[in-house]
Amino acid sequence: MARSAAASLRTLCYVLASAVSYYVATQIAWSLTFPDSKVSLFFPPQAVLLCILLLVPTRHWWAYVLGAAGAHFLATQQADWPPLYALTAEAFDAVKCVLAAVGIRILITSPLKAITLRDAVLFVLIAVVLVPFGSAFWGAAFTVSYGFGTHYWIEWRNLGVSNAVTAVVLVPAFLLGAHQLFARRPRALSPRRVVEAALVGACTVALGIFVFDRTSAGPNTSPALLYTPIPLLIWAALRFGLGGISVSMLIITFLAIWGTMRGHGPFLAQAPAENATALQLFLLVTATPLMLLAVVIEGERRSKEALREGANLMGLAAEAGSLAMWVWDVSGNDVWMTERGRSLFGLEPGARLDFAATFDRVHPEDRAAREGAIQQALQTRGEYEVEYRVHQADGPARWIYGRGRCVEPDDGTGPKLFGVSMDVTARKQAEASAAQKRGELEHVARVATLGQLTATLTHELKQPLTVIGINAFVGVRLLDAPEPDLQKVRSTLADIGEVTERAGEVIDGLRAMLKRDGTAADLTNVDVNNEIRIVERIVHGDANLHGVTVHLDLSSDVRPVRGDSVQLQQVILNLMLNAFSAMSGTGLPGHLIVRTHSIDESNVLIEVQDSGTGIAVDELESIFDPFITSKPEGLGLGLSICRSIIERHGGKISAANNPDRGATFSIVLPVSRE
Repeated sequence: MARSAAASLRTLCYVLASAVSYYVATQIAWSLTFPDSKVSLFFPPQAVLLCILLLVPTRHWWAYVLGAAGAHFLATQQADWPPLYALTAEAFDAVKCVLAAVGIRILITSPLKAITLRDAVLFVLIAVVLVPFGSAFWGAAFTVSYGFGTHYWIEWRNLGVSNAVTAVVLVPAFLLGAHQLFARRPRALSPRRVVEAALVGACTVALGIFVFDRTSAGPNTSPALLYTPIPLLIWAALRFGLGGISVSMLIITFLAIWGTMRGHGPFLAQAPAENATALQLFLLVTATPLMLLAVVIEGERRSKEALREGANLMGLAAEAGSLAMWVWDVSGNDVWMTERGRSLFGLEPGARLDFAATFDRVHPEDRAAREGAIQQALQTRGEYEVEYRVHQADGPARWIYGRGRCVEPDDGTGPKLFGVSMDVTARKQAEASAAQKRGELEHVARVATLGQLTATLTHELKQPLTVIGINAFVGVRLLDAPEPDLQKVRSTLADIGEVTERAGEVIDGLRAMLKRDGTAADLTNVDVNNEIRIVERIVHGDANLHGVTVHLDLSSDVRPVRGDSVQLQQVILNLMLNAFSAMSGTGLPGHLIVRTHSIDESNVLIEVQDSGTGIAVDELESIFDPFITSKPEGLGLGLSICRSIIERHGGKISAANNPDRGATFSIVLPVSRE
């Protein structure tokens, strides 16, 4: 409550101060007329009220407008104006300023200190052209109707020009002054700039006094004198922007009016009304283009400063990130590259570069991929990313990450490729080391998993060996007979071969799973159905031990996938053994279904569905995380390794509970494109 009262009191003080300013500005406006003339050269009250409306919240406009109207009415009554005419004039001034303020607030978005050329032109159109000359139709009408003017169009011209000059000269100066007054950190000028500003101001004052106050009026006065302040005004615009030209124009305006009213200068050769119009037009046509010039120069200065800051920031970021920057002018085959880039590619400092110079440094095995990515970016006017190796004269090849973007300049000079390069050798080495460690962990996991099958595998191998021994004994007895039955001998040997092949398949599968992983170059087209059959033969004995019936539902239209057969076998083996464990504690016959089918032309689905206890709801989201397990003796790495393997193959693995009982693990793998 106290805060609201304090805010209201502060607003009231501002309104009263604005009313006093408007009253003083009105008195100044009446004093700026030629002797024996009602023509006001300047109308500062308009600038005061317009600036106030632009600076205060719109919800308070009514208070400031009423305050200004009251101050103006007081001044008019002191000057013995007819009350009705005074009220009409106050309404005219209020509507004129409100219209200008509304147009500026709606259409102009940039702040005055950083105004753009577009917004400056809009300001001129609104505050200098449309509102002054548009409202002058109404102002001239009631001025003539009350007998304060002799001719409608002369009054229309006088009102329009007077308000236009006021807007272009005073409004920017007042707004800039208010901004500087209320700025938390006023802009500090260097001593050199202060001396230069003082010199410009002194020269402007001296030349203005000479031209407008020391020159005798009359037909012999040279019109060329009007152009003598122009160089100083241009100097102020070039060096000090909008603020400089606003202050300089205020000085010239004051001196021109002062000299003219004292009977000096080049504006007293005609009747008072024509002299006033000549002075106003001089100020208008001088201030408007110079203000726009100052805005353009300020915009150019800000753009250059932004470019410098951007370049500095980009250089700092590139240095911090060890980035090399380069630009390739495709049409001229000219390459610009930072010293960091030359160092990465092993190029001489300062030497002229072209595309071939960088191409020759790339490892032969990576040249095609890099050139293909660059050509694709040039054709599509897009971007590219690629990793490749470069030769080093004093050491092994280094890995480089390159990224570029093709840009088509507006000047028609042809496409340019902007890019950055970064040494990623350390990252590549870390990835290789991590892959090696991961492979070792997966190998240990496979050995540990197969260790669980020792008893059943012993049985699986002992049974065929027993059969082989019995058949061999029978074959020897058949051959020892006086007349050997060769047909029985042949049948016995065929049984031995069949059993030996089955035992060999089990041993080959074990030997494949016990070997270490290969490299990415060892990836082949893998028939997932065949890998599932191999794993099923390995776990056959364990399935019998747990009382589980395994059913393979393998679709014949499944296409091969690109991958490592041993790693995929490890995933299937882990999922099937987990299913046996889940079904062993139910007390019911276990059923395991492993099925495959094609989702579409690009993906294959593998499902391992059991009839076990299922997965706890709170574990479904984290079941593939490391060290998450429901087995008392487990480490929780099996499913985590399965997910890692499947993701390296470009696939996805997920788990879900079945509607009745048990769970289903689903694997989606992309088919091979070869």
